[in-house]
Amino acid sequence: MIPGPDKIIECPKCKGLARVFTLISGNTLGARRWTDGKMIAPMLPMPPAITKCRHCGHYFWVSDAKEVGELPLWRDKSEKIPSHWESSKHIKELSESEYLEAIRIKVAKNREQELYLRICAWWAGNDPFRFKSQGVADHPESVPSRSSEARMNLEKLLELLDVTDPEQRLMKAEVLRELGRFDDTICLLESNYPSEYMGVVITIRNLVQKKDSMVREIYE
Repeated sequence: MIPGPDKIIECPKCKGLARVFTLISGNTLGARRWTDGKMIAPMLPMPPAITKCRHCGHYFWVSDAKEVGELPLWRDKSEKIPSHWESSKHIKELSESEYLEAIRIKVAKNREQELYLRICAWWAGNDPFRFKSQGVADHPESVPSRSSEARMNLEKLLELLDVTDPEQRLMKAEVLRELGRFDDTICLLESNYPSEYMGVVITIRNLVQKKDSMVREIYE
């Protein structure tokens, strides 16, 4: 992984500054993948597409923010950088409750943005269980029920996911599994998938047979 310079952006509402890291190059070595489609790749970190201003609390899409400059990785001592650029903080990933709030106040401008928010809210809700030991996660009592708003998010996500797209169809099957709708999951898994998805299809099918509704890591 080779990091690039941090971009300095300003909040569209209050003009407060924030940093966005960039990459010159990266790779998926050491990446971990889960049944809900999330991948964590230490050598390929990706900045969030949406964030919450640390100054005023405004939610905004990073692509909508004005770029005012960048902080080079290396510079000579004679190069002057504004002190308020230096003191700015990196944009942060939203929490589950923040993603759900962004959905609730209609930050999404189109279907693609709504889909992104709903998937990210789902992933954020699953995050506390990704790194639990397998033994602990196998006990149903260790899995708290989702909030009504989180379940509603999954129901809305089912409506948005396009079954003609194999990736979204597989994601829809996983949503159904996590909601405990195992028969519906199997129906979606029985359709044709490209070969690159078959490992995930088999993993999810095996979890359905065990009546397991937990997010699980995929081992390939």
